Amino acid sequence: MNERNLHALRMLAGVALLSALPAAVPAQEAPAPAASREVPVLRVHRSTSPVRIDGRLGEEVWAAAPAATGFVQGEPIEGAPAKHRTEVRVLYDDQALYVAARMYDDAPGTIARQLVRRDEGGQFDFFELSLDTNLDGRTGYLFQVSAAGVQGDAYLFDDVRDDRSWNGVWESAVQVDEQGWTAELRIPLSQIRYLPSANPQDWGINFTRRRVASNERSYFSLESRRRYGRVSVFGRLSGLELARGVSRLELRPYVLTRGRAGPVEEGNPFQEPRDANASAGLDARYGIGANFTLDATVNPDFGQVEVDPAVINLSAFETFYPERRPFFVEDARIFDFSLSGGANSLFYSRRIGRRPQRSSLGGASYVDVAEQTSILGAMKLTGRTAGGLSVGGLAALTGREEGRAYFSRGDSLASFVAEPRSQYAVFGAQQELRGGATVVGGMLSMMRRDLPDDRSLDFLPSGAAYTGVNFQHTWSQRAWALWGFLAGSYTAGSEDAITRLQRGPNHYRQRPDAYRLGVDSSATRLTGAEWRLQLDRRSGRHWTGSAWAAQRTPGFEVNDAGYFQGSERLDGGVRVSYQEITPGRVLRSHRLTAVTFHNWRHEALREPFSYSVWGDAHKAGSISANADLTFLNYWGLNTGLSYGPEVRSEVPTRGGPLMLVPARVTYSLRGNTDRRSRLTATPSAQFTRSNADAWSTALELEVGYRPSSRVDIRVEPSFARERDPRQYVATANDPSFTPTFGQRFIFADVDRTTFSLGTRLNVTFTPHLTLQLFAQPLLSAGEFVTYKQFSQAGTDRFEPFEDGTADLTGARARCIGGRTCRDGDTRFVDFQGDGVSDISFRERDFRVRSLRGNSVLRWEYRPGSTLFLVWQQGRYFEDRAASDFRVGQEFGRLLGQQPNNVLILKMNYWLSL
Repeated sequence: MNERNLHALRMLAGVALLSALPAAVPAQEAPAPAASREVPVLRVHRSTSPVRIDGRLGEEVWAAAPAATGFVQGEPIEGAPAKHRTEVRVLYDDQALYVAARMYDDAPGTIARQLVRRDEGGQFDFFELSLDTNLDGRTGYLFQVSAAGVQGDAYLFDDVRDDRSWNGVWESAVQVDEQGWTAELRIPLSQIRYLPSANPQDWGINFTRRRVASNERSYFSLESRRRYGRVSVFGRLSGLELARGVSRLELRPYVLTRGRAGPVEEGNPFQEPRDANASAGLDARYGIGANFTLDATVNPDFGQVEVDPAVINLSAFETFYPERRPFFVEDARIFDFSLSGGANSLFYSRRIGRRPQRSSLGGASYVDVAEQTSILGAMKLTGRTAGGLSVGGLAALTGREEGRAYFSRGDSLASFVAEPRSQYAVFGAQQELRGGATVVGGMLSMMRRDLPDDRSLDFLPSGAAYTGVNFQHTWSQRAWALWGFLAGSYTAGSEDAITRLQRGPNHYRQRPDAYRLGVDSSATRLTGAEWRLQLDRRSGRHWTGSAWAAQRTPGFEVNDAGYFQGSERLDGGVRVSYQEITPGRVLRSHRLTAVTFHNWRHEALREPFSYSVWGDAHKAGSISANADLTFLNYWGLNTGLSYGPEVRSEVPTRGGPLMLVPARVTYSLRGNTDRRSRLTATPSAQFTRSNADAWSTALELEVGYRPSSRVDIRVEPSFARERDPRQYVATANDPSFTPTFGQRFIFADVDRTTFSLGTRLNVTFTPHLTLQLFAQPLLSAGEFVTYKQFSQAGTDRFEPFEDGTADLTGARARCIGGRTCRDGDTRFVDFQGDGVSDISFRERDFRVRSLRGNSVLRWEYRPGSTLFLVWQQGRYFEDRAASDFRVGQEFGRLLGQQPNNVLILKMNYWLSL
């Protein structure tokens, strides 16, 4: 280990040690551990008279109901009695569950009543009701109402996770008086799933109160920061007698109009300065019994009222965007099957309705292709049996999309198939055992394409199927967990399609120095597997941690219906965390974490006991330490240091021979002020350095300001500078150049500058009427300073090309006075140094100006029924000049760009029958 590596490791140890010192002396002893507390029980009464939901708790029926009291703090002092009393009563009848909550407050004037859009967070007092209707300790529902009357809800799953995209239709009302404030809720039984029974049954239940003025969060049943679990630690609601379920049939028809106005490219016959269209459709939801739901849609509207953020991607991998379309996110957790690494998953619903994968026709001057594939229909069935088996199935059909091409030479038009008709299906199941402490699940996802007979889309696989099984086993009150999965993939297609996959960035099987791996150009299918096994210690007064091992085989491929980045690997890692939540003299709480992980190619197994072979096969790794500190004034600081050892990777050469990637050190720092304040700031910085020629700096600042309870302003500027000496440019075949196996790999030193200014303005007129505006100007420039060739496989050595002057007078371009030269947007390279160009490609310098804007007026004009008025604006410009990049100047040019405007009006109407 060299001196630089030793210095980095010393810095890692120093961060962990220094971060621990301020909280060494606690101010008070912690209360009894959460595990020692008894489960609180609330007896529910059947309502004997109608309950009016108005926030006033004067009905006699409330006075007769037992009250849940004795709330305990989760924050700031876990386990201590709540400083302000809370009383909650629950009633029910054959149609609904009713909840009345009285939040006492000796300073009613300090009750925080910020108005926000439904389901969004903010600085407001709130009351939450959580239900575990199956009493499985893993799944449930959350209903939240703020002191300003704003609703929020979520579906709870996997014990500690929640899905905020779930939207129930329920009633609530609040009142503020001299004693504090009150909340009244009516939860229709049609909105939740439960199993009717002729015998009295218990549900899991919890109540949560937040008081912003003292930053106190209190619970009926404590959700501890020391003990893993959320749903599993709920109290009990006893005495429910629900012998039969309720009718559940919901219809939501919609109408939508869309208009566009924008610039027209001269000579493009497919563009009009203005166009408009309209559509209508129907979403239906039917309850099959009390615990299964069938969702179907006719002519669905899967459009988004939010835009994806702009990014500049210079890597070989696809950018991941989260799913936002309601049909695919509501009641869809049964279709989750996560793989190792980031967002990797067996099913990625944005594959359905994706952008057509053929975007042009050879030689065409202009093309017209739809932005998304049409979804003809979709259906989904989800539910749970009395034996703890959760199941789900989803099927969708997308239409054939045709594009149009115009050829200016000959003044002719032609059509082509841009995306074939495709069918998608996914099935998921989970069986709970031992009261939810053990779970075994499985999933199957499939895709089939009807490829055209002309073979124009034979570069796409014709079909794919992925399957997987997973499990989680917990013990010691879920403090310990052993979990894992095994997944397999099968992809079929033409020889061209399978060869394309093998040569793609997730496989790179064409690597000339690979051991045993290679491209099989005659293959018509690709198969592979991935597994992971992980041991977690999830609960503890101070210490938690994880250890894992994983593998992905070379043929694993799920990107036709799922999502994954990365290639074959052997994986292993360890994480250790230490936390302290008892306030000390300086810190209110802190957490220290150390993580290390490492990935190797399967070539390591050819000599499994050879240190040098494992070293050569090392493809990725990191050793990092992080400290997350919260001070007594609720300001926060997060600091981290990571060291990445040198590795050898095929990614820089895009599937060429291995390249040595030098070791790197990254330091990050992030702070925040008290988030309850009207004016907040969250600055952050990250610095990475590999060697003198490789570094990056990223600075961000988020500033929030709330001038009133109805207005929230967020400004998020970010600035980044980077020098990358290993930016891939092109590959040229040259059998005589043996140092890199008969190919020449061209790279460049790139100086890249990016500036972004995300801006959000949220105005909430009432809990049901909101206006949200988002704008993101993005400016980015990259200057390819020095072009060079990779000179020796397995190293980090390059041979730079001197710049010369282009001479185009002869039959072939010549570079005078150097081995590379430029003429306009074309770059020439002379490998042999004989003055004659051997390869040419488009100049890589770039300058991008982009603006994405979105404004949404949302009005919930009746429960479950919404009117949207959406205005979207986009501006985009790109050229090949980067040397004169100035932020102020580029902003001016951006504002001078002619915008593309889209106006959308959408209305839906919810019916419960």
